[in-house]
Amino acid sequence: MNSRILQVFQRELTCPICMNYFIDPVTIDCGHSFCRPCFYLKWQDFPILTQCFECIKTTQQRNLKTNIRLKKMASLARKASLWLFLSSEEQMCGTHRETKKMFCDVDKSLLCLLCSSSQEHRDHRHCPIEWAAEEHREKLLKKMQFLWEKACENHRNLNVETTRTRHWKVSPVFLYLLQELVFPCRSESVLLHMPQPLNLELSAGPITGLRDRLNQFRVDITLHHDEANSHIFQYGDLRSICIGCDRQNAPHTTATPTSFLAWGTQTFTSGKYYWEVHVGDSLNWAFGVCNKSWKEKNQNDNIYGKEGLFSLGCVKNDIQCSLFTTSPLTLQYVPRPTSHVGLFLDCEARIVSFVDVNQSSLIYTIPNCSFSPPLRPIFCCIHL
Repeated sequence: MNSRILQVFQRELTCPICMNYFIDPVTIDCGHSFCRPCFYLKWQDFPILTQCFECIKTTQQRNLKTNIRLKKMASLARKASLWLFLSSEEQMCGTHRETKKMFCDVDKSLLCLLCSSSQEHRDHRHCPIEWAAEEHREKLLKKMQFLWEKACENHRNLNVETTRTRHWKVSPVFLYLLQELVFPCRSESVLLHMPQPLNLELSAGPITGLRDRLNQFRVDITLHHDEANSHIFQYGDLRSICIGCDRQNAPHTTATPTSFLAWGTQTFTSGKYYWEVHVGDSLNWAFGVCNKSWKEKNQNDNIYGKEGLFSLGCVKNDIQCSLFTTSPLTLQYVPRPTSHVGLFLDCEARIVSFVDVNQSSLIYTIPNCSFSPPLRPIFCCIHL
């Protein structure tokens, strides 16, 4: 065959991406063909529209079918190229001066027929070289197909999670949290710590003996009467709060969500501490600990600040409730606790952990807290 014609023939059977003979070729709607693995790898960013790598035309094809005729022609060309390679002087067996036609699956080496029957290789698994090449090629294609399907599934889950998060963000309650309760959410540093997408509500498994271990550090928290908002009523034991009328017995009403704060009288500078909060069936609440500097900047109903609040919150969003933690803002995909929530503070380890007491399970641990002692317990009710 004329060498020029042979070059054209080889070029038509070559993938323009990997520059090798086609492996499982697919043809997109513009008419150009590529290896399926090459096309998938180039399309790994999942655009809705992508461009052909040859003519730059856009295509929306996803479910690509193998070009059977092109696959057979590429297979023939690959075999011819293989035999051309094996018939070269460099691939001749140095011992028997025969062409190496067999592949040893144990040693991963090429052998001539006589070598494959020798005592050294007699008990090994052998097969013709072209069979071994096709077998390994098929394994590679199956792995590529699996990875592609997994990537597509992750992309679909990401879209679902993005839609859910977008819906949650536009609700009035969350807009309020963005502006007043979860203070750093608009800063660039928090955007870098957005939660990883999760598909389903996670089930928090029970931890045997969790409460017994935490009760070793149990402390009783009492509320500071003079530091609570004017619309919070405290009961005589200074351990319970509720939202009600103001001190002139005028009903408290507001057109926008408002937070009501109360602080504990205790302060913590070192050591480990544990206390529990009864949330019952309440739907809009938050509690945790805060730095002294944060408290000094946030004495009013509006909760502003940049750093220093480490809390767990619950907010009702339409027909469902969502849990979140601060520092940074993170949605928690676990069931809402319906009775008691425990808080464990370790000043030296700089962590704050929240547990579902009834389920004996961990809700979340805020690591690497930027503590600035003394720390104060804080409680927040949200009036909608």
